[in-house]
Amino acid sequence: MGRGELLRRRYLRNPSAWIGMSVFAVLVLLAIFGPMFYQYGPFERDLRNALTGPSGYHWFGVNENGLDIFARTLQGLRISLVIGLGTAALTSLLALIVGITAGFIGGKGKLGALGDGALVNLINLFLVVPSLLLLMLFSPALQRASWLWMIPLLAGFAWMLTARVLRAMTQQLVRTEYVEAARFMGVNPIITMVRHIIPNVASWIIIDTTLGVSAAILGETGLSFIGFGIQYPQVSLGTVLQGYNISAPYTWMPPAAILAALVISINLMGEALRDALDPTSGSSRL
Repeated sequence: MGRGELLRRRYLRNPSAWIGMSVFAVLVLLAIFGPMFYQYGPFERDLRNALTGPSGYHWFGVNENGLDIFARTLQGLRISLVIGLGTAALTSLLALIVGITAGFIGGKGKLGALGDGALVNLINLFLVVPSLLLLMLFSPALQRASWLWMIPLLAGFAWMLTARVLRAMTQQLVRTEYVEAARFMGVNPIITMVRHIIPNVASWIIIDTTLGVSAAILGETGLSFIGFGIQYPQVSLGTVLQGYNISAPYTWMPPAAILAALVISINLMGEALRDALDPTSGSSRL
């Protein structure tokens, strides 16, 4: 039995994986095909029914601005999903480049040590920078731009811890016999990293990226909720929640439930992946 088949069996034997995949698949299908079921679009106003509860025309009710909560929730779900997936992917890419490069060149003489030190200082600089404050400062200037600006903005302040872990893992891998042999044979360092380093850290990156999706979604939602992220007329789950009315629970409970289901499902899949890749975990035993 190959390693891939073994991991697949371990993953699929975990009930959390099935629950997470099922809920996530339903939410993705809702985000894609939701517009087919709109009675009102996310930007259409029905002022006659403003601040009314769920009905046949407005399944989640109407907020105080006359906007359909069901349509806006699904529109926000779609954008939040794209931001979460894009941010997690870009974060992992940045961390991979910086972390593996720093760990690989660190043992290559004085010049390599200087390069490693420079990259470590860059990581530490970003770690001590008040990221939330900077996000709040940058957000107003970008609010009229496309909502896609949230992806590099969030990723720019989320890659550092992952990079530090990858640097430490790479420092261990460069001491292995096969990496030393490749270096002795004069193999290009980039080829060595691609062939020998990245495959050995790939499982950890996959887990970290999966869990990073939910972290990015929560980050964007929080910024949008307090007014420093995506703003009207653009829609995300954070902006839908921003229009809550404390005396009308239907204005915030449906989007909050969708957000909770999305984050929990992603975390369940991430934990199942971790169990499948960790041979010492109880759920990974055959």
